[in-house]
Amino acid sequence: MTATTTIPAPPPGFSCSLQFSLRAREKKSFNTVLDAHTLLAGSGRAQSDVVYADDGDDVVLTMNHPIGEGRMTEEIRLARQGGHLVTRSLHRELLDAAGRPLRKEHVPDFGHAKLGLPQAIYPEVALPFLLAWMPLDGQRRSLYAWINDRFIAKVYIEVEKARASVAIGGRTHEAVELVMYPDLNDWVPMGALLTKLARPFLPKYHMWYERSAPHRLVRFEGTYGPPGAPELILERLGM
Repeated sequence: MTATTTIPAPPPGFSCSLQFSLRAREKKSFNTVLDAHTLLAGSGRAQSDVVYADDGDDVVLTMNHPIGEGRMTEEIRLARQGGHLVTRSLHRELLDAAGRPLRKEHVPDFGHAKLGLPQAIYPEVALPFLLAWMPLDGQRRSLYAWINDRFIAKVYIEVEKARASVAIGGRTHEAVELVMYPDLNDWVPMGALLTKLARPFLPKYHMWYERSAPHRLVRFEGTYGPPGAPELILERLGM
């Protein structure tokens, strides 16, 4: 059994602002409920803005994604505790083209002790932007992806390729490739043999990171969220 682990605190110099091109996956791997082509159809230029900030004892991750003709903004605050990160709060808004809020979600305090949530739990959409700080030593690790308080999934993270190359905008970049996938045994006991047989069919999230610290995200491909979420590709701009 792989023990769950919290994400280490980022190295010095992690604060930055990054931009990513955003597009639907060319060929869907799963019959997802939400279609990425539909969600991005109203975006004149599908670009996601991601900001890492240092705020005292907190690390703040802010994301701004195009959704239809509007935007979705997310702020996730993580507390430094013993050299690791623990999710503190989440604020999410879906805005229409005029900037009017259509949906709001606010978790002011994850309340790990009160709700019995594990320390190693993080909003699933934040993981591609946080996993760069995990040890890239080839060991399989696990943590919990938080979708909401009624849907929490245990996921595994492995180094797929320690020395990978990825082409973006006609240029090749050296990278480390990570893969993330859910643990079905967290929901239905399957046993070792069935788990091994099912693994090729599991939804996988592929992430490429710079080889040098702070190992910023270069590319993401997969369902952006839990199973059923739209399948997307994010690629860093300005590289």
